[in-house]
Formats: sequence, C-alpha cells, structure tokens
Amino acid sequence: MEKCPTGILGLDELLEGGFPRGRVILLSGECGTGKSIFGVQFIYNGIVKYNEPGIIVSLEQDPEQYKEDMLSMGIDLKKLEDNGKLIIIDASLAGLNLQRMISQKGKDHFKITPEQFSIESMISLIEEAVKMIGAKRVVIDSFSALDPILEARKSRVGMDLRQDIRRTILGINYKLQEMKLTSILISEMVDHKLSTHGVEEFMVDGVIILHYTTAGPDAGRHLTVKKMRMVRHSEHIHQIAFETRIGVKVLKA
Repeated sequence: MEKCPTGILGLDELLEGGFPRGRVILLSGECGTGKSIFGVQFIYNGIVKYNEPGIIVSLEQDPEQYKEDMLSMGIDLKKLEDNGKLIIIDASLAGLNLQRMISQKGKDHFKITPEQFSIESMISLIEEAVKMIGAKRVVIDSFSALDPILEARKSRVGMDLRQDIRRTILGINYKLQEMKLTSILISEMVDHKLSTHGVEEFMVDGVIILHYTTAGPDAGRHLTVKKMRMVRHSEHIHQIAFETRIGVKVLKA
C-alpha cells in the first residue's frame, strides 16, 4: 500500500510511513485540541515537503481569519495560494457564489453561499480545484458543520439522520477516492463519542483522536490512532505539543 506521509513530526513513524494513499481519515477531537492546525499542517507539509498541492474546505471559519490564525503559528497559507499550490474553498456562513470568482489581480477564489450550499456543490468545487492545481490532498474543516444541512434534508425527505450521515460519508468517500485524494475529515468529539453522531468512524479508512486531559500527571493534549486500515499502527496514547513554525509535534509514548 502506497503511503502518504503527513510530515507531522513523530506521527509518520507511528503509521509505518503515513496515511494509506488515496483514503479518507477522520480526525476527531474536543474543542481546543488542535484539529484545524493538524489538518492545515497535513496540507502545508504536503506542499512544501512533498510538492503535493492541496485543498482546504473551510465550512466554519472565514478563510481570511483562518489564514491569520495559521500565520501566528508560522504557517503562511497566502504564500501557497499565490504560488498556485493551495486553494481554500470558502463554504463558511460568510461565503458567496457557487462559482469561481476572478479578482482584479486574476486570482481564483472559490466560495459558496449558504443558500446554494449542498454536499454536491462542495464536491463539485473540490473537483474543479483538483483540475486547476493537480491537488493530491484535501482537508474538510469541519464535517460537523454540515449538521444543519443534513437536519434540513432529514425534515425534507424523512430519512433517519444517522442513516443519512452514513450515506453522505459514503458518497463523499467515493468521490474523494475517485479523485485520488488523500483526505482528512475533521469532526467534533461530543460526550466522549469518537465523532459527533457516533457513526462517522465506521465509514472511513482511518481515525485519529485528539483529546485533552485537564488534571493529573498526564495533563495536556494527546493523540491516539484509533484505526488505520492496512497499516500496523501504534496503539499507545501519545502526548502532543505545539511549536511555532512546526505546528503539532507528536511525542513518544
């Protein structure tokens, strides 16, 4: 199985070299555990270390704020955009048209309005971005933000929400793998469940959990590889740290 190295310090050695190439990984965690930084690092490292262009789908945060936050960690996403190695798809509540918009400088912008948003429109823009820059990696941040869309669809078609989530993830998996993308879906951990609805982890090829211990000798942020198909991975709990210009760093158990 070909591997897709994450480039995250200390992680690839826990995964026999990286994620299985072209598969979908669920990254789940509590608030403040570093999920977005982890996802951006995967894209950033892919570009600067392995010459693999990438896509970030921002479903919650305005991309300009997203870039400012990452710049504080020493990760310059704007530079990667300007070099044609990164496309950020703005599907946040501040988003606009389901179309490629060309600014006065000729720069490509991908945005979707809340009124026009659908799973299909998101996949369509990912496909267009892949064709434009030859992307090999994508991060969707975060899958939990799709809940209002799925809730509205449930009331419309009368489908059970968990069943709809299963079908949605299977559909996204199929499309992302068809595009030969190695993908991270970011999800919130709620009430100690591995994912928001408790079904997402069964529909993906790998699951990485970020969690936070607030007291005791093990206080701090930790990472666990819960599942990784076709990879013999570490089953230990690993402490993680954050460093400027490096991002997430996985420490030995």
